[in-house]
Amino acid sequence: MFGLGERYVVGYDISTEYAQISYMEMQDTMPSTVSLTEGAEDYNIPACLFKRGEVNQWFYGREAINYSSVEEGVLVDNLWEHALVGDKLIVDDNEFEYVALLALYIKRSMVLLKKVARDKIAGMMFTVPQLTKRAIEVLETVTELLGLEDCRIVFEGREESIYYYVVHQKNDIWKHDVMVYDFSGRNILGYRFNVNKNTRPYVAMVGCKTHSILRTDVNKDGEFYEVVNADTTEAIVSTSFLIGEGFEQDWCHDSLKELCRGGKRVFKGNNLYSKGACYAMRERLIDSDMNQSMVFLGKDKLKANVGMKVIKAGKESYFTVLDGGENWYDAKKEFDVILERDNSFEVIITPLDGKNPRAVEIVLDGLNYREPRTSRLHIKIYMESEEKMRVCATDMGFGEFYPTTYQMFTKQISL
Repeated sequence: MFGLGERYVVGYDISTEYAQISYMEMQDTMPSTVSLTEGAEDYNIPACLFKRGEVNQWFYGREAINYSSVEEGVLVDNLWEHALVGDKLIVDDNEFEYVALLALYIKRSMVLLKKVARDKIAGMMFTVPQLTKRAIEVLETVTELLGLEDCRIVFEGREESIYYYVVHQKNDIWKHDVMVYDFSGRNILGYRFNVNKNTRPYVAMVGCKTHSILRTDVNKDGEFYEVVNADTTEAIVSTSFLIGEGFEQDWCHDSLKELCRGGKRVFKGNNLYSKGACYAMRERLIDSDMNQSMVFLGKDKLKANVGMKVIKAGKESYFTVLDGGENWYDAKKEFDVILERDNSFEVIITPLDGKNPRAVEIVLDGLNYREPRTSRLHIKIYMESEEKMRVCATDMGFGEFYPTTYQMFTKQISL
């Protein structure tokens, strides 16, 4: 646990086109976002580098773009996409891995955090469009290359950033569903935030749909109106957020009226993801009541509690193995058990959406029969994907009576 003091958390949003950086002191209530123009909401830092010809000199962001128009050299863009693929770049007979170039860009761009000294950063949250296995590998490499000491670095997808941003607004903002429309790319991404208040703790979810509304379409207001009408008909919506450069021009007249109908609130902005990442990082470093009262179930989250019934001090009790709501790729546990009887044990899966728990039997076929309570197993349980769990049990014998065989038994379980 970090002491509060004057330490900061940073939310770093990275995508193909640009990055944004938000930050807040641990005891603050609202993050600030780095602006490239003082006094303006100029948050987008172009995600590119420029290497001057025949010299080892690199520039980033707008400076890179400016130099590329007047200097000999190479403009390197699409850093995030190239890093995900694992591409390499050859410049002046030198080979560069894109993941290293991405780390260089991030390190250079963090110079914009003029008000925050490096040793004052307690935690940093990277938020990306989709948090895949490959995205995690890239971000882990970037983390090593950044070399930030005494700083906890974590990753999340944009759905989770939306969740943390919304729940840190006033309660009436998310009294009902919340829509976030992102027009940063060619099409509009529609995110729906909703909370199931019939469970304890509350369960919040953020779903996403892609709407093929092109920036150049002359009827895009009419098409977006149909999207909005369908979204507001499907469920009660309290608030909508319009983010991305595609909403900067004044074109969505009819659809905006539909969003505002009945007194609903509509906000325009461009730094929701990085601010949400800031809130998320702070929640991981402080003891917050919100962590106990609400669970976010995004596609990157474990959607069930996993446990076992065990005998402890002569009484049956529940042993927690995996906690629902944590990142599936972080969900893992190893422990030893002694079998009470037979050559099997059960894993109990309790969905967080209120469905009935179920017990899954793990049968140790081929394990020699032993007397009750004379078989010790080393068990490892971990998630292989969002939906698939792997249970591994290894026979560790029982002292001098039954030698260790190291037989391994595995089973994949669909949650």
